[in-house]
Amino acid sequence: MPTRSRAQLRSRALLLLCVCLALVSSLPASSINAATIQSTIDNTVVEFSRGTFQRTALGSLQNTAASPKDLPGAVQLGPLGLLKTWTTLGFPLKKPLYKMGTTAIGNRLYVVGGITPVGNSSQPVAEVWSAPVSQANGQFLEDWRAELALKPFKGANRVGFDGLIAEVNSAGVTSVSTGGGAGYIYVIGGAIRTSATSTETFSSYTVRIGVVGANGVISDWLEGPAVPTSVAGDPTQQLGVQSAAVQAITIGGNNYIYVIGGLRRFLAGVGAQARYVDEGLKTVFYAKVSGNGQLVKPSNGAAGWDQLADLPVPGDYPTGLWDGVAMADHFTLPNGTQTDALFLVGGQTVPGSQPVFSSAIYRATFAASGALTWDGTWQGTLPQTLAGFGGVPYRGTLYATGGLPDGKNEPDRGVLTSYVEDDQRLHLFNGDLPPGVLGGGSHFLKSPGTLPAPRVFHGTALVPGDGTTTTSGFVYVIGGRGDTTDGDPGDNNGATEVFLGKIGGSEDVSTNGYAYDALYFSKPYDIDITGASLQKIYWATSIDRITANPDIELAIRRSPGAGCANAVWTDWQPIKALESDAAHQSADGLNTSSALNLAARCFQYRVYLKTDSYRITPSLLNLSIDVVVPGSPDLKFKNVGALKGSGDVLLGLDILIENVNTFEQTLAADVEQRGSFFVDVCIFGPGEQVGSLTLPLSNQNQGCSDAYADINRSIMGVNAVYPVKRWLASTGLNSNKSVDILSFFKTPGTYTIIASVDSYNNINEGTLGGEDNNVSQTVTFNVGKVGYALSLPITRR
Repeated sequence: MPTRSRAQLRSRALLLLCVCLALVSSLPASSINAATIQSTIDNTVVEFSRGTFQRTALGSLQNTAASPKDLPGAVQLGPLGLLKTWTTLGFPLKKPLYKMGTTAIGNRLYVVGGITPVGNSSQPVAEVWSAPVSQANGQFLEDWRAELALKPFKGANRVGFDGLIAEVNSAGVTSVSTGGGAGYIYVIGGAIRTSATSTETFSSYTVRIGVVGANGVISDWLEGPAVPTSVAGDPTQQLGVQSAAVQAITIGGNNYIYVIGGLRRFLAGVGAQARYVDEGLKTVFYAKVSGNGQLVKPSNGAAGWDQLADLPVPGDYPTGLWDGVAMADHFTLPNGTQTDALFLVGGQTVPGSQPVFSSAIYRATFAASGALTWDGTWQGTLPQTLAGFGGVPYRGTLYATGGLPDGKNEPDRGVLTSYVEDDQRLHLFNGDLPPGVLGGGSHFLKSPGTLPAPRVFHGTALVPGDGTTTTSGFVYVIGGRGDTTDGDPGDNNGATEVFLGKIGGSEDVSTNGYAYDALYFSKPYDIDITGASLQKIYWATSIDRITANPDIELAIRRSPGAGCANAVWTDWQPIKALESDAAHQSADGLNTSSALNLAARCFQYRVYLKTDSYRITPSLLNLSIDVVVPGSPDLKFKNVGALKGSGDVLLGLDILIENVNTFEQTLAADVEQRGSFFVDVCIFGPGEQVGSLTLPLSNQNQGCSDAYADINRSIMGVNAVYPVKRWLASTGLNSNKSVDILSFFKTPGTYTIIASVDSYNNINEGTLGGEDNNVSQTVTFNVGKVGYALSLPITRR
C-alpha cells in the first residue's frame, strides 16, 4: 500500500530509529536491551532560571549556527552590577517620607513609619503602606494601599518616657516569608517622641511584629520582646536603639533576626543637669523566629534575645556603628554546598558636632545555631565613607544605593556594587577600571551619578524576578531625602518617588563588563529509573577567544542509587570536551563528552565560567545528556474481540492495547523518540479463507490489513492501556481516510479478525520477546446484523 502519508511517517520513524539504534550499538553488549534517551536539561531562559547562580546571570543569547536547536537563553558571567539605567515608576508614595523602613515579602513592597513634612516642620508617622509589583518587568501592579497602622506600645521604662507611642522613624525593618505571600514584618526600635505633642525624641526598645496573610494584608501588630540594650549604670531607664542594622536570614530551616549596632539616644541626668546624649552601640543581638512569628532566645527557647560578640569597630565610648547596611545571604561554594555570610558596610561611628563616618566592611559567618562570628582576618573597604544608604544582596552580588559620601551633609546619586568570591570575601577591584567608575583599591565599585535624584535615608528593597526573562531581580529605591542645596526644595523633607533598577537588564556591560569568574549549578535532574546510566553529555557554548582567553569548565555529580529527593551525591567530576584543545575544557560551539557509562538516578551539572578580560564573557547556550535506560516498551493486546449488543448485533470492535513488559523493565513507548505507531486489523468475512499476518509490514508489503489506527506514542506510557476506536482505511480509494469499522461487517455470518500492534516495527521493543507478541490470536465471532448507537436530540416543550 504505497500511500504517501503513511509512507512518510514510516520513513521518518525509521530514520529516527536508526539514529537511536546506532547509539545503542555503541554501548557494551550488556546494554543491548536498553533505550537511549537524549534529554535537553537546559536551553531556555526559564529552564536556566531554575538553577543556582553565584556571580552568574541569565542572558538571552541564541546561536543556531553553533547549535541548530538552540533557543533564546544562556548563562554568562554576571555583570559587574553597576545598575546604570533607573526609571521612575508611576505610583509614587502617598506622602513624602524619609527615615522609614522598607521590606518585601513575595512580590509586595512594604513601607513602615518614617518622617513626613507637615507645614514648616516634620513629624513621624505610624502609617504602613504596601503595593505589589510584577516579577516579570518590575512595574507596579496596583497603587499603594494603606495597611493596618502601627499600634502604640511603650518604648522605655523611665517615667515620662513610658507612654504608648505608635509613630516611629529610623527603626530597623526586616521580614520573614512563610510562603505564598504570607510572613512577618519586624519593626525594631527606632526614634519616638516622649508624647504625641513633643518634638524631642529618644531611642525606643519596642519590637513590633506585623502578621501578613497570604493576600499580603497586615492583619495585626504584635508586641515582641524588647531589644535588651541598656544605659550604663542604670538599667531602669531607656533601653532603646535606632538606626541599627537589622537583618533576617534562614539557617538550617530556622529563621533568625539580628540587631547589629545602632545609635542610642537617651536623657541623662535630672533637673537642670538633664540633657540628651547620643552614643553609638557595638552590641549584637539575635533571636529565633518561633512558629507564630514571635521571637525567642536561640539558647533556651524563652522569649527574648541572646547577645553575641560585639562589632569589631575600633574606638571607645561613645563610638559604635549606625546608619550602615547589613547584607546577609546564602552563597554557593564550588563543591555545591551553601554557606551563609553577612557583610556590614559603611555607617557612622562617632556622634556629635564632629561626626565620624566609616568606609569599613566587616564580615561575619554563621554557625548552625544561627550565631555569627566576626572575621578577624579580613576587613574590606569602600571607595569612600558612606552612611544613610540602602543595600541588598542577590546571587552573590551586593548592591548599595545613595547615601552621604565622604561625611557630607548632602546625598549623591551614587550606586555601588561588589561580588562575593569563592572564599566568601569581597572582590578587590584593582587595575583596569571602567571609565568614570570609582573604586580602585577598594572592595566596591561606584558609579557616581546614576540614580535619577540624590537620596539618603531612603528605603531599598529587592524583589526577585519570576525566571521568565533575563532580568533576575528588581531593586527599588523608595522615598528618602534629597539634596537640600540643589535648588529643588520638593524633596528636602522627604520624597515620594520610587526608582527602579533591574538586575540583568539595567547594567551597562559595554562599559562596566563582567565578573572575572562565576559558578552556575543546574537544578538536579531526576532520572529515577533503576539501572539508568549517564552515557554522554552535549553542551553548546559561545566563547570568543580573539581578544581574551575565556573558558567554561563543566563538572557533573550523580546520585547512583537514589533519586533527587534522597540524593547521595558523588564528588564532582570534571568533563572535558572532545572538541577542546589542551589548554581549555570547552570549545566554541558544540561540545561532546567521551562515553561515560556512569550509573545515575539523579544528575546535576556545574559550570565554572572565567575570563581574563572583564569585557568578555563566555556563555553556556544549552546542555543535553544521553541516558541509557535498561528495559524496553512491550506493546501487545490486552483484548481483541467483538463488541455486541442484544440480538447478536455488532456494535464495533473491542480492541485494547497495552504497554506491559513481562521480560524486563517496562519503558514508555516514546522513551527514545516522539511520533506514532500503527495498529492493523485483518477482517475475513463469511466464506473467506483466513490468512496470516506476518510482521513487520512495510509500504511494499502490507499483509492482509483492511484498516489501521495511527496511535501517538505518548499515549502508551508505562503500563498504559488504550482502547482503539478510530480507524483509517488501508486500501482502496479512501485509503488513509477515516473509515467506519462496521462497514467491513455488512453481510451476516461468521467473521474472523487478526490484529497487530506496532505493525511496522516503529518502536524498539528489545530482544527478549517484546517483538514476538505483536500479533493477536485469531478471533472468530458471528454477526447477525450491524447496529449503531444513536444520540437523539433533546426535545423541549
